[in-house]
Amino acid sequence: MTTEEIEVRVWATIVLSLALILLLSTFGIIIGIMFVEHDMNQIAPIDEHFLAILRDIMLLCIGAIGGIVGRKGAYAAANMITKDKE
Repeated sequence: MTTEEIEVRVWATIVLSLALILLLSTFGIIIGIMFVEHDMNQIAPIDEHFLAILRDIMLLCIGAIGGIVGRKGAYAAANMITKDKE
């Protein structure tokens, strides 16, 4: 395999792992809110902290996925432009 093929596979593995974490966190929030009984007036303090942690994990994953995909996309676009000029 070439260096570019290895790099693409590593980045794909990272993006898929972060997307899986994001997906599981989303389902965790949905299950935590929908299927657990809550007081109708307010959410329990421990549930509030749990949701805050899940929200932070999701924001981190979204930012990381966006950065990785954006970097690879910009790199691919730059390569296409330079190949067209040559």
